[in-house]
Amino acid sequence: MPKRKDLLLIVLVIAVAAAMLGVSRLMPGTDLSKKTADVTLAPDAIEYVEATPSPEATGMSMLIVPAETAAPETDKAPEATEVPTVEPTVVPTQEPTDEPTTEPTTEPTAEPAQEAAMVGPMPPKKAETVRGYVVLTVGGRQYGDPIPMDRDKIITIKQDDGKLNKVHITPETVYMEFSTCENQDCVGQGEVHVDTYKDRILGTYIICLPNNVSIEMVPADN
Repeated sequence: MPKRKDLLLIVLVIAVAAAMLGVSRLMPGTDLSKKTADVTLAPDAIEYVEATPSPEATGMSMLIVPAETAAPETDKAPEATEVPTVEPTVVPTQEPTDEPTTEPTTEPTAEPAQEAAMVGPMPPKKAETVRGYVVLTVGGRQYGDPIPMDRDKIITIKQDDGKLNKVHITPETVYMEFSTCENQDCVGQGEVHVDTYKDRILGTYIICLPNNVSIEMVPADN
């Protein structure tokens, strides 16, 4: 049996959902130009999903390894001049100085410095068309500007009292991935899809009453 507190929250969520559904049918779409942030989005709040090293960068780094291993071999070739110990001043100085200065300096020094900067985690590629935006509200205040649904990412909302929510945004959907609330109703509300949001009871909204967090998906063609 659910607790009395949980039952009250469930009833309240249903009531709010019904009210919002009725209002959404009558009111015009959300105007994104008027949705400006009341609270600045934290710098570390955005986490890109499936951030992997660039294939081009990893491929180039593989090409650098043979170049570096080949260089010591050319350096070791002049060391073979240890055999003619009789004339160390004439033979070793003319042959090593001509070849090592031309070949090793052209291959390993020009390219590795540039390609090394390319190696590292890269965010997922942006979608060609942005089909919607996500508006986050915390405690009645808008948390950051409308977030474009342009790539796969997670927005973490941390409140001073320890409450935490993670909102997962993809180019087509948005859903509550994690919440510290007890009843987990917001997680159970599922995803809002740009194509099927009209079939949901809450429409474009996901609500976490205990943490006072709400998510609104605003279609780009609204």
